[in-house]
Amino acid sequence: MKINKRYGKFLSNTIHYWEDNSIILPDEANKLRNSFEVISFDWKRLAKYSFWISIICIIIAVSAILMDQVLMELLKKIFNAPDIIKCFSLAALSTAFFYLGLRRRLKYPNKIFSNEAIFFLGVLSVAGSIVFLGKAIDTGSGHFSLLILIATVVYGILGILFPSKLIWLFSILSLGSWFGTETGYVSGWGAYFLGMNYPLRFVLFGIALLGLSYLFKESKRLTEFFKSTYVLGFL
Repeated sequence: MKINKRYGKFLSNTIHYWEDNSIILPDEANKLRNSFEVISFDWKRLAKYSFWISIICIIIAVSAILMDQVLMELLKKIFNAPDIIKCFSLAALSTAFFYLGLRRRLKYPNKIFSNEAIFFLGVLSVAGSIVFLGKAIDTGSGHFSLLILIATVVYGILGILFPSKLIWLFSILSLGSWFGTETGYVSGWGAYFLGMNYPLRFVLFGIALLGLSYLFKESKRLTEFFKSTYVLGFL
């Protein structure tokens, strides 16, 4: 018989009471305990589905905003603002997201998906801020890999300070993107860099990540990033 947690606790306490007061024998008590199964609710699955539903709601909300003429005019003014203003605005927005996510995680540590979703919005805001920073200081050199390196450093510092595996994951992905674009820029966007094509370069990059992950095992602060760095190294 399958029952919920509440009734399962009631039956367990009742059987335990009967056994302690010699109303039933231990063998009978074990037989009764084995006659039912407590079904636990899958909260993680519910949280995952709720997360996706919330993303859909955000998309619907944004669509509704774009249909409003007054708000459209406001958005046009925002998007026509200087790039440096957009950069600082998104940086401030990312700070607000990270602060909110960190505060919420301290208050509700078990709500993993919703907390990480807020951090993800902060990650996107940081990316947007760096993009507009690049547009503001663009000299026409085409050396945009430096912006990716900035993102790598920012995500890495934030990932360690919070700490957050999600932010750290974006730091490693940004590092890989920087490695690919930087070697491409240095080689004049040719097929080879120091005689190596892109697959061979990333073999070495993956080996470096694997070595870095084992160094993390020696640090109490960085040990939780071992698995994600290790897996990405193999990928």
